[in-house]
Amino acid sequence: MMRRYTGWLLLALLLAGPVRAQDEGERARLGGYGAIRFETTNLEHQYNTFTFRRFVLTTDVAITSNLRFLSELELERFRLLELEKVVEAEGGVTVEQAIEGTDQSEIAIEQAWLEWAIDPAFRLRAGGVLVPLGRFNINHDDNQWMFPRRSLVDRGAPVLPVKSAWNELGLGFTGEVPVGAQGLLTYQLYVVNGMQLDVEVENKYITNPDYAGSPGNHVDNYIELKFEPFTGTFGNDTKQAKTVTGRVALSPSLGVELGLSGYYGRYTPQYLPAEYVSSVGVDFLLSRGPLALEGEYVYTSMGDVEAVARGFARRVYNQAGVAFGPAEDEVPLESEVEVELTGLSRARQGYWVEARYAFFPEFLRDTFFGRGNQPLWYAGVRWEQVWYDDLLEEAEFAAGVLEEFEAENRWVSRLAFGLTYRPTPLVGFQLAYELTWTNKGHSLGDVTNYLIAEGDEDFARAFIFGVVFGF
Repeated sequence: MMRRYTGWLLLALLLAGPVRAQDEGERARLGGYGAIRFETTNLEHQYNTFTFRRFVLTTDVAITSNLRFLSELELERFRLLELEKVVEAEGGVTVEQAIEGTDQSEIAIEQAWLEWAIDPAFRLRAGGVLVPLGRFNINHDDNQWMFPRRSLVDRGAPVLPVKSAWNELGLGFTGEVPVGAQGLLTYQLYVVNGMQLDVEVENKYITNPDYAGSPGNHVDNYIELKFEPFTGTFGNDTKQAKTVTGRVALSPSLGVELGLSGYYGRYTPQYLPAEYVSSVGVDFLLSRGPLALEGEYVYTSMGDVEAVARGFARRVYNQAGVAFGPAEDEVPLESEVEVELTGLSRARQGYWVEARYAFFPEFLRDTFFGRGNQPLWYAGVRWEQVWYDDLLEEAEFAAGVLEEFEAENRWVSRLAFGLTYRPTPLVGFQLAYELTWTNKGHSLGDVTNYLIAEGDEDFARAFIFGVVFGF
């Protein structure tokens, strides 16, 4: 018996955990959720495609009556990862290394925390926790929503300092306190490592057939270092500072919730000038019978972004070099290091509001649509807007000096109409039509992270068919 329980615990460390409560006497619960979609748009270089958007494995383990471990392991667009190393020795040593994987794949731990329930109003929680900024980030499971795409504020053009699902490593407290006869007050409060400017390294090799010295054989090697806001480290922090975040929500009755949340901390690493990110969010849910209205507003300030760029310039600047292969080949390889700062703006704000209506057409009752566990249809509309103040467009560095700093006020709006059929509460088949637009003559690709828009493509139409499931 002990061996069996030890196996469950080891599996819990590798997988992830559902948010639903366990049945009395149940020690471990395995579950998960996922999202598959087909999408077509009017954009020239965003082709019609099927996408296995994400698959999340979950585990919730009751270690004792008051100790609980929960985790989530997410696989985004993931199918394959293969590593290969070959070492040969024939008069010397030859080492070959190859990495194969599907494009845009990602493996991530969304949550992994231990909770000690001292009292319903006072639970100690430690580990990787979801940042409680707004209502979407802490309730982001795809099968909980009727639209196949996550909101702009939280994901597509994030007002959150880091796009959802956003987690941080830290320690804090959660709890719930009864209010009146039917009301409930819940809270989450954490101290975490906090978001940081992180680096992404990209290598690009481009042949240049017009090279005069050796036509057709010249290769340019571009190394791009992209620094952008990212979730904080689960290891050694890059700054001598911590971040505070929390949310308080009041539910005076069933189907009604009002929330207030915040986030504050330093985001620049220790080698840059100290700048702080501060966010505040307000959210709500109003549900009466078949009709529900839900929304969220978030405001984020990132301080003096130009001061960050100037401090960055003193540390990093462009370099270039040329290397030649063996004399008989005469193939020059030119390397250029480019540095890019992205995702920074002095301030940003945005909101989304979603209205949905649950129903079931009686004429479908005797068809296959009437089968299943509590089948329902949902019709809804979501309206979203995001504004960026002084969004960093371009920063050029040379010899440790910031030579050019361009920032511009930008905005993006999106209107979506949706229809979802749920044969059971955990499974949905979704249809959605989206209209997305931004400043006239500007690219949507500069303000969103999911649209491949070029040049002056400032308007996009998208049709999405999605399948979401939970178990």
